[in-house]
This record gives sequence, structure tokens and C-alpha cells, in this order.
Amino acid sequence: MNRFEQYKQHIEERFSRILSEERDAIETAARKIANSLKDENHLLHVFGTGGHSMMAAEEIFHRAGGFVQIDPIFFASLSVTNNVLKSRVERIPGVSKVAMRSHTFLPGEVMLIVSHVGVNSMTIDAALEAKEHGLFVVGIESTEICNMLPAGHPARHPSNKNLNELVDVTIDAKIPYGDAVIEVPNAMQKIAPISSNLIFFILHILEIRITEIMIEDGYEPLIWRSGNIDGGDEHNDKYHELYKQKVKAL
Repeated sequence: MNRFEQYKQHIEERFSRILSEERDAIETAARKIANSLKDENHLLHVFGTGGHSMMAAEEIFHRAGGFVQIDPIFFASLSVTNNVLKSRVERIPGVSKVAMRSHTFLPGEVMLIVSHVGVNSMTIDAALEAKEHGLFVVGIESTEICNMLPAGHPARHPSNKNLNELVDVTIDAKIPYGDAVIEVPNAMQKIAPISSNLIFFILHILEIRITEIMIEDGYEPLIWRSGNIDGGDEHNDKYHELYKQKVKAL
């Protein structure tokens, strides 16, 4: 098997594991989010608490086929291209509280916290802060990595907690220890990480199930339309007007 096929197989195997092993957690999270979004004043807050994890909030915010009621929590220092700086920021206690300070949280809303690892200070503080606001908290993490990182590891929050110990429901993204999966002779380590593929898969499975639940219950989910098709701008403009005061990123 060539390495292209190996990479595809690694991803597909973990997709299958997510569907078989995380179905109950996905259902619980989707039902809680769907029930929240039935109230058009509610938002789904999404916080990707790390350099690449931040892409989770970008992946489902303001895009064709995605929910209008998404509030991404972006932190400027995680957007820079310097990965060394990003890795340091996500390890600093207290940063999440600052990042969340400009957002408004309502009773009955859900916070989705996404971390490739599930142990760093930004992740753990985000979960603690969300619980203080009374939110239902869904975590996406790698349980394998959480379990393998020892107490006191530099990547860990001072409490040594894992995200799954603090949230209401955890979806394990099945990210392998080290993330990269392909070995090439003479390369200093494995290449081709798969964490973003797995996390994006989970996010869009959640979207599908949330939509199904809302429609089954007689509610029409608010969904962005592509601006590149007829009527897209007109469709989206009304939601911009409705939510531009609620969603900071709009």
C-alpha cells in the first residue's frame, strides 16, 4: 500500500470509530444544542482553544450550509502565523477568561470547546469559565493523548485536569498521540497529521444531527446560503441584520 492510501486508511478507520464509539455522545450533544438553538436568541459558542484547534471555530462560522447562530470565540494571539507563540499562549492560565470577556452568555446556551489535546491551560480555563456562566459544555478532545500525558507535563494546566473531567459531555476525536501518522524513511519523525480532518468530521456530523432533530421537532434551523448562488446575498443579509449585534465576529 502506498503512503497516499495509508493516509486515507488512517482517516477512514478513525471516522468509522467515531461513528461507532461516539454515537451516544454525539447524540447527547446534538440534542442539547438543537434544543438551545430553537430559541433564536440563543447562540452556540465555539472555542477552539489552541493554534490549530482554533480552526474549528472558523470551520463552522459564517459559511454556506452552516448555522447562523454560531458565536466563534477568537483570540488574536492564536491567529498569528508564529506557531511557537501560539503554543505558548495556549499554555498561559487566565487567557480564556480574557478571550471570553467580550462575549455574552445566556442561560440555556451551549459552549463547544475544541482541543486537539484536551489538557492545556486555555482549554481547561475555558471549560471552567463556561461552567461559571452556567452553560452546558461539550468538549471535543483526544482521550488517548489526555491519558498519555503525565501530570506536570509543560502542556498541562496547573490543575492537571483533562477536558473530559470538566465538561457535560465529551466527544473523543480519536487523534493519535503525536497526531502525524505516516512514516517516510530518513524523515526525522512521522508526517501527515490527521487531527483537523477528524475534528471537522465531528463538527459536520453534529450539524447534520442538530438539523434533523430541529426539523423533527417542528423548528427550522437558520442556515447560511452560499453568496455565490442566486439569492444568496439576499438570504444572508436578513440574518446579518438580526445577529450582527449578538455575534461579535459579524
